[in-house]
Amino acid sequence: MSLTTSVVTVCYNAASTLAATLDSVRAQTWRPLESVVVDGGSKDGTQDIVKGYADIIGTVVSEPDGGVYDAMNKGIDLARGEIIHFLNADDSFVDAGVVEAALAVFMAEPAVDLVYGDAVYRTAEGAFLRRFKRVNARNLLYGDLCHQVVFARKRVFERFGRFNLEYRINADYDWMLRVFRGGAQVRYLPRAIVNYDTGGLSAANLGLTRAERMRVRLQFTNRPAYRIGELGYRLRRKLLTRLGHPEFTSYAGS
Repeated sequence: MSLTTSVVTVCYNAASTLAATLDSVRAQTWRPLESVVVDGGSKDGTQDIVKGYADIIGTVVSEPDGGVYDAMNKGIDLARGEIIHFLNADDSFVDAGVVEAALAVFMAEPAVDLVYGDAVYRTAEGAFLRRFKRVNARNLLYGDLCHQVVFARKRVFERFGRFNLEYRINADYDWMLRVFRGGAQVRYLPRAIVNYDTGGLSAANLGLTRAERMRVRLQFTNRPAYRIGELGYRLRRKLLTRLGHPEFTSYAGS
């Protein structure tokens, strides 16, 4: 029996980018699959674009919300799939086989709670593949993992909770720390998942992002211990890069 997958897209005034996002969802080979669009009450024609995707749309809501993570929490409630993925309105899947590759892991291992892969960072300087292979429960505290590369069973949100609206920019990071450190069964999928636009909310608010991220981290450690651990983490990254295993490489894919 196939697992139903829900791809949740939250947006606000995203008429210029949403079609490319939903095109990448429609192109996926995996079925059954639904697109859930949570719109914050756009006024720019976003809803007119959504109407063109009735063949894949499961649920659409357009109403004011309390921000990105409030909208994502709404998406969890609206999603009918057993597997949930969050794909932002300015991002897209890298190819048509992404969902099928991730779902193959869940199908083969029913105990697995979460599957994550790699991201293609789209920047002004070009495209770069960021490999998240090294991420684990211990070192995630010093690094990060973008939520667009993550597929999670809906039961994970029931076990570890939703996105904490206390955090404006790092609620996804807070959630992943709770999941990874809480004993969830996670698997790394060595393939690119998403084309990730690096010019989002966190990039536009670097000072707040850093301060808020430290608040998240200090739930799990203290400042002296964090500084020591971060130093070791950075040294290991530099060593692996010198040994020919960089975290970032140029990306020439589609």
